[in-house]
Amino acid sequence: MRILKINVNLIIIIIIIIIIILINIIITITIIIIIIIIIIIFIIIIIISSSISSIIINIIIIIIIIIIIIIIIIIIIIIIIIIIIIIITIFIIIIIIITTTTIIIIIIIIIVIIIIITTTTIIIIIIIIITQNGQRNKLYAFYRAETLYSKR
Repeated sequence: MRILKINVNLIIIIIIIIIIILINIIITITIIIIIIIIIIIFIIIIIISSSISSIIINIIIIIIIIIIIIIIIIIIIIIIIIIIIIIITIFIIIIIIITTTTIIIIIIIIIVIIIIITTTTIIIIIIIIITQNGQRNKLYAFYRAETLYSKR
């Protein structure tokens, strides 16, 4: 009976982990898809635009949109991580009450892996935001120089 109880708990833990990993995969895939779509829109608008100044304005608008989307994605990911942490803690409490220390150790290892996965996705997003900000500053400097030159 004891062995059966442990097996059931292990199955539950494995299912939870699979769900969490799937959520992570879905998040990363959606981020990649959104970035690809933004790049495509970006290229189309640049092709449609005629003069240099309108291209620069469009680029600035697109970059602002990209930053807003990335911020929304980060908020969603943070919410998901909080939910995941809550679920994990609840299950840890349940399992500590029910089973042996070996299973608890396994759970801790798995949680560490999950945290690593989620943090890496967040780090990637932060890197994207930083690079986008850098590009926006360069574009703004270029736009200012271009407008000053055209006034002369």
